[in-house]
Amino acid sequence: MTAPRRKTFEVTAPLSVRLYNDDTILREDDWRLFEIWTRELANMGVDAVIVPISWAKVEPEYKIEDGSVIGFKWEYYQHIAEILQNNRISFVPEFCFHFQAADVQMENFNYVKPIPEWVWGYLLSNSPELERVSDLKYVSETGDASFESLSLWADKYTIPLYRSVMESFKYTFSSMGIPIPKIMIAMGTSGELRYPSFDSHDWGGYPNRGTLQCYSNPAFKSWQYWLQAEYGTLEETNKALGQSWESWDNVSLPNEQNDIFSNRGYMNTAYGLAFSKWYNHELLSHGRRMLEMTFDVFQEGVFSRAKIGFRISGVHWKISDAVMPRAAEITSGIIAAHPDLSMSDHKEYYKSLKAIVPQEYRKRTVLHVTCIEKENKDFKGFSRAEDLSIWIANAAHKLGIRVVAENGTYGGILDNAGWNQLEKSMFDVASYDGLNISPLKAIFDDTIVKERMSRMIEQYRSQEAFVPKPQKYFRVMGPLHLSADNPRGILTYDNWREFDRHLKLLKDANVEAISIDVWWGMVQEQGPNHFNWDYYDRLIHLIQLNGLNWVPILSFHQAGGNVNDNFTQWIPVWLWGELMQKNPHLSLSDLQYVSESGDTSVEYVSLWADAYVMPYYQRFMEEFRDRYDSYANMTSEVNISMGPAGELRYPSYNAHDWGNYPNRGTLQCYSRLAVEDFQRYVKFQYSEDLDALNAQWETSYISFEEITMPRDSDSFFEKQYYFKSAMGKDLIAWYNQSLIDHGKRITKLALEVFSNESYEKVPIGFKIAGIHWNISNPQMPRVSEVTAGLIKSHDHLNGLDQREYLEMLHALVDKENKERLVVHFTCLEKYNRDYEAYSRAEDLVRWMAEAAYDLKINLAGENATPHELNSNEGWSQMERALKRVKTYNGLTILRLNDLLATEYGFNRLREMIKELG
Repeated sequence: MTAPRRKTFEVTAPLSVRLYNDDTILREDDWRLFEIWTRELANMGVDAVIVPISWAKVEPEYKIEDGSVIGFKWEYYQHIAEILQNNRISFVPEFCFHFQAADVQMENFNYVKPIPEWVWGYLLSNSPELERVSDLKYVSETGDASFESLSLWADKYTIPLYRSVMESFKYTFSSMGIPIPKIMIAMGTSGELRYPSFDSHDWGGYPNRGTLQCYSNPAFKSWQYWLQAEYGTLEETNKALGQSWESWDNVSLPNEQNDIFSNRGYMNTAYGLAFSKWYNHELLSHGRRMLEMTFDVFQEGVFSRAKIGFRISGVHWKISDAVMPRAAEITSGIIAAHPDLSMSDHKEYYKSLKAIVPQEYRKRTVLHVTCIEKENKDFKGFSRAEDLSIWIANAAHKLGIRVVAENGTYGGILDNAGWNQLEKSMFDVASYDGLNISPLKAIFDDTIVKERMSRMIEQYRSQEAFVPKPQKYFRVMGPLHLSADNPRGILTYDNWREFDRHLKLLKDANVEAISIDVWWGMVQEQGPNHFNWDYYDRLIHLIQLNGLNWVPILSFHQAGGNVNDNFTQWIPVWLWGELMQKNPHLSLSDLQYVSESGDTSVEYVSLWADAYVMPYYQRFMEEFRDRYDSYANMTSEVNISMGPAGELRYPSYNAHDWGNYPNRGTLQCYSRLAVEDFQRYVKFQYSEDLDALNAQWETSYISFEEITMPRDSDSFFEKQYYFKSAMGKDLIAWYNQSLIDHGKRITKLALEVFSNESYEKVPIGFKIAGIHWNISNPQMPRVSEVTAGLIKSHDHLNGLDQREYLEMLHALVDKENKERLVVHFTCLEKYNRDYEAYSRAEDLVRWMAEAAYDLKINLAGENATPHELNSNEGWSQMERALKRVKTYNGLTILRLNDLLATEYGFNRLREMIKELG
């Protein structure tokens, strides 16, 4: 068995140790700070520091005589190497022959090192074939020339210059006795093997498709020569590519007539495929030449065992673009087009790496790949960053090449989301062999960077099984409707503009998604066959533009009548008449919850009428699915309303009767359909033996049809019959089971509807209310949870946890659906307050977490009301719930406008996301 490769941990040094000075002078304080940081890196367990070596710094003003290795200025890099050696950290030089620049964010000063100015004149004067400066540059399809790196079509002239720098380094450092485990060679723009297709010299910036970079004279001649070698005669070339060129001088690169990006021409036309093959071949050949040159220089002496590394860019955008799949990778040159090109892996990187790295060098080669901190985000530039990182790692490993993960941006390592991705790349499917973090300064400027890197190194070195830090997701619930804050209740342009501003704030705070109520009654207001999605079309477009995911809540309940509701939306008013017309045996009260007081609820169709209403739920789900199929990739979850306020419960404490919070609540099972269902239930439970039932209940019923709901409901609860009498326990068991069965029916339906290719991996969620009052009531323990239908009663019911919620979740969540379901639970912000309606909210939150943990159910939390969003107590309470071992996997804050009403709440959310997100 092959021993697992040892993973390495590296950091990239700043472009200059002049870390904090505004002037250009390198001071003693700068060296002292660098030495302090180096010692700290050693204490963290960092293996090596990659030191970018600037060509302009070591050979700034003149060209050395042929064959000479003196005259270079290596003192600065020698000093760095000595500091690293003194602190037991390996020195890894990276030869940078490209334009280098650091901005203020990266290194606290502006640092620019262009290609040495003497190079242009030297090459033009010593190379008669070169006619103009642009012959040394990449020239794009727009006619713009890049100053960032010398063109690969000038390799014949530039590689000897690169080699002289390396030979001088070898001569200088061989005698220093400093072990160098790896040497990096920068092969192009930004130190990456690619064309400058998405850089600042023209419009090809991220996340556009990029611009082709082959319009210099040497590039055009290379295209001509390649066509001649590939096809022979001009006649054969025209025939193969569908062209009518009259001479080799008329051969054209892609232009308006040969637009390879229109209609996917680069992958479905002979001309486009041939061009892409050449364009890719030229880049890969350049990479191979650079690599072979580096191996040749460092094949002997103290460097003979050093590995040679190079970097490719993780060009992760445009991968899933249906119009131009993989276009950005094509223009960057790193892969070649082919007819089956798609958002899936077809071994493109295996073919590219195989062409770059000769077989005899693969064991000594190390590939660095950028942008590994990024996630798949189809909604943002059609990005498939995570998929790409896996494809490249798999290709490298198949060829026996070590591969190192790098962050592509400074901001990507300043939050936990980026580090979670880096951890996955190191220890999950891709299994990268090392990690390089850039820049070094970030480790000491941001606690997250240092803590996460230290933790990763420590856990790996201790040989413990690596357990990635659990990733909490943070969401915010949007307003009930954007017009809710308008006193006139009219949706205006200002409402949309304000919502857009709020979305930008959420994105800036790294909120993952916004939850949106999709009101059944609003979409189908006009009738059973009419669906108006206009409001939600505009809403989701804004969410997408701001780079957020969404969680649509398919709201089959009424808005209005619950705590803090500032908007009213009925369920479809035509529904009641429609159901009665199609089912003449039904009355209006049959379709509604009827309470012990005789009042009816119009907030949600009674679960005892599920057989009649579920086809309407199904139709709505299907219409939603089909309407927003293309947005499935930005849908974090589809949440399904299962009762009043969107929660799986009875409307026991809602406004339709006297059952308001914090009373005990009222039973909601007095409709004809409910009574008949209870009669069937007890008939089955007692095997149709009425005598057995009478004996247990101490009653004298003549038939099961005589059984009714408690007539004196006050006595039923006040005298504790609900958990001390056989009849009471039977009633509450049925009442609870009816609610669970309803939840399972809706869940099963949603899983079936959202099982198509687009949605099959999108989680399905639902909410359970945290009924935290009356838990410790000595006269009526747990009564409010009982009337809401959440728990069964039993002989020992009291204010302590006896795994009632474990029993409920076990019955509610089927084993085979567990991985895809998400249970949301409210009241995470509340404390135990026995003096206030016998509330034991904190205990309840813990009980639910323990039950979900033991059953391995995905559990997320919410605040119940916005009142505590402006206090330390509420936020601290939610934080405690998220930090327990038996915990909540995510948090949704209710609601957007309440969160942003004050700066305090929003800042607390930012801090929580930074620490736990």
